[in-house]
Amino acid sequence: MKLSKTIAVALLVIVAVTSCSKVKEAALQRGIDLFLAGELEEALKVLDASAKISAENPDAHAWHAECLRRLKKLDAAADAAYMALDLDPEHAFAHTVLADVFSPQYSTWHRVNADSTWFHLHEAVKYDRGDGNAWSSLWVQAVQKQDEELARRAAVNMIDSGFLSAPVLAYNRWQLEHLPPNAIFLTNGDMDTYPSIALQAKEGLRRDVVIANLSLLNVPPYVAGIAEKYDLPLPVEPDQLETLAPRRGDTGKVELVGRQIVQGWMEMQERGELSRPLCAAVTVADLDFTQGAGERTVYCGSYYEIMPAPVEAETDLARLGQSLATIDPASFEGSYTTIVDRSPVRRAGTHRIATNVTTAMLRYVEQLAEQRRWDEASSALDGAREYDSRIVAAGSYADHMDSLSAEIAKHLEP
Repeated sequence: MKLSKTIAVALLVIVAVTSCSKVKEAALQRGIDLFLAGELEEALKVLDASAKISAENPDAHAWHAECLRRLKKLDAAADAAYMALDLDPEHAFAHTVLADVFSPQYSTWHRVNADSTWFHLHEAVKYDRGDGNAWSSLWVQAVQKQDEELARRAAVNMIDSGFLSAPVLAYNRWQLEHLPPNAIFLTNGDMDTYPSIALQAKEGLRRDVVIANLSLLNVPPYVAGIAEKYDLPLPVEPDQLETLAPRRGDTGKVELVGRQIVQGWMEMQERGELSRPLCAAVTVADLDFTQGAGERTVYCGSYYEIMPAPVEAETDLARLGQSLATIDPASFEGSYTTIVDRSPVRRAGTHRIATNVTTAMLRYVEQLAEQRRWDEASSALDGAREYDSRIVAAGSYADHMDSLSAEIAKHLEP
């Protein structure tokens, strides 16, 4: 049976359109995959082409915009995001990109505008309540505006949206649970801050703790916001926060405003004027806030405590052991980021946060070995191997574990 010419042509058109649609989808997905893998320059080439061949697709323009933003091509990023909104004014992703482009905190764009950031973040969560990327940014803004209810809702939605993974929440529970009452807790990045804030808001976990992100401490409205919320004493008067600026310290290093705030708290400690314990996450790489700060710092496993005066022991073995006793290796299994997290930086590095537990375990083994508590050291090392075998970043300390095992074996009964 022969097909009529009209039917044959129609079938050819359907095949061509279907094929073209698959090409467009494949191009966009390839660009997204490259972007999320951190291959931004290569991703930009593909996403640029995708935006051209899928000119009617707002998703293609939004991903193109986000890649341009990450590469600091901010005029082009804004243009691409507006193209997405021209096609779909309710496109939450495009609103989030524009919020970040306008942000005075994160952007170097010549048109930065805090009000525009505020507007676009509200639009983003209005049109997609499940976008944890937008909620995390909105939390920062809400703290700065001292809108406590919005900050709470934003924090809760970081969990409810599926933005935060179970293992990263388990890690943050571990770092929070063992802190001294009413501690000021200095954190370093996104994933030792957002999950802890979210756990406080949703589960009520350790709401007595002030979570103070070191990067955000460079932003005076954030400092004022947490000071107001927690009745937190500051080393300067609130109306003087805006006058603080980066300076060169005694050691020659540039000291950002956040580190100056911490230095002020340490000076208040020395004078007996800071009633709250001052602690730092183990993710904080540089604890040298002032000269001699290392002599005042005690390692406690899931955190460091900065003391008012020099201490003899660098490690509090009792607190270290207590923090490790609560570790359930199964809770730390799996990915530390989720499929809805659009940050290539977080996707690339967050899994390494789990090795802070491994480090704590091995430090405990070493301390036990120094005290010649060989059976306990052997058991603790077995626990470290079990934990390490389950995490995504497994094997980072395999050689060190083998070395410790050989040393312990020499002293155990045959």
